[in-house]
Amino acid sequence: MIDRWLSEITNVPGVKGVFIASGRGVILQNDKLKISKKDLEDIALRALRISALFTEKDENVSEIEFFWKKLFILCRISNNILLVTLCQSPKILPLLRITINVSLSHLLQEKKIIKMARNHATDKTLVLRKGKFEEDELNLLANL
Repeated sequence: MIDRWLSEITNVPGVKGVFIASGRGVILQNDKLKISKKDLEDIALRALRISALFTEKDENVSEIEFFWKKLFILCRISNNILLVTLCQSPKILPLLRITINVSLSHLLQEKKIIKMARNHATDKTLVLRKGKFEEDELNLLANL
């Protein structure tokens, strides 16, 4: 069933692919993405680090958007699961958000994903020690 809900997202015109990562940035499921595992983990870690910075400021964030190699990235964080969608353009956001909401609600009921995510659960701020922020990211994050 996991593949079904990921393919629902992938079927939205303009979506290149989607993957699920844990709270540690480990790739749990990948759908139709021909991107290296390291690159997928880097994308996940970038989103998780941004989320961790908000957590440090006692703010909660459930959605993160950024660009990576000319692709628009939309990340949804829920229950130790990071759902990452890679798109050609942010112009599809309204339809994409509706589809993600429905798919994510079903994915969060999938015992397999929940169990895998629970095995990788961690303190949200620990990901700040992984990877390296780029200079432009540091400038933006300093304003948080």
